[in-house]
Amino acid sequence: MSDKSQVIGIDEHLGAIAQARHTATEKGLKPPGVAFVHVSQTDELPVLSDSVDSVISMWSLHSGSKRQLEEKKIGNEIWRVVKPGGRVVLGEDIPENLRSKLVIDAVYDHGSQTEVIVNDLSTATNIGANTKSSYRFHVVKPTRREEDGNVPLESALRDWWLAFPVPVSEVPYLDCSDVAKMVGSGSGERGDYVVVDVRRKDHAGGHVRGSVQCPAQTFYDDLQSFHERFGEKKQVIFYCGSSHGRGPRCARWYQDYLNDKGDTKSEAFVMRGGIKEWKERFGRDDALTDRDAD
Repeated sequence: MSDKSQVIGIDEHLGAIAQARHTATEKGLKPPGVAFVHVSQTDELPVLSDSVDSVISMWSLHSGSKRQLEEKKIGNEIWRVVKPGGRVVLGEDIPENLRSKLVIDAVYDHGSQTEVIVNDLSTATNIGANTKSSYRFHVVKPTRREEDGNVPLESALRDWWLAFPVPVSEVPYLDCSDVAKMVGSGSGERGDYVVVDVRRKDHAGGHVRGSVQCPAQTFYDDLQSFHERFGEKKQVIFYCGSSHGRGPRCARWYQDYLNDKGDTKSEAFVMRGGIKEWKERFGRDDALTDRDAD
């Protein structure tokens, strides 16, 4: 697979997702190139519309009252996320609404090439019927007009953090003024703390003086090396733009890592208000705020 390719694995079992992530990590495969996401069969897929080239599904549906709801949801979601011109390959249980949509939309209305691979040839004439026989359905979604075009995406996932485990630890917050006292006192040079900026390009516009940049999008996969570098710091203080998303998430991941290791020497914190509040209060103080050189 190329550097620009992406594969997203989806399963409703957390254990399967955890094992897949572990195996991928051992093989050096990381998000966004290879991502595994936990989704139940009745949830909306956390994938952008018209964003994937191919959907391959071997999902078996539940029996009973949930089946009809699952069929409708899965069918609509698969058709939503696949690109115009993209391929859908379904195994065994094919949702009724998707089967009809594939046949009517792809074949009759648009004339797309459709291939039905049947395990039991006697079921070939029952594609439109409500059969439980096992077969695969392979179809190409109709293309749009040329002028509609396709916008290149960095990732088909709706939110980048869905490729990683949900953090469980709660972490304390520090006021900007508390962090400013640390920066001004130079205690960081003695090994007491480190301030971590988890933003990416927006880091250049102003950041806490002496802070280190560790982008949130790659932070989880770099936890081991991050701990090796900063595990001796008593206070590891994270922030992002407003410290409502990336900063707290990375802080909680780091605290989870510490807890799993039984490490009590270091502790994660979040700087309340993020760089937005910091710059409002200390943006003109060169001793506290730094900016990247042009």
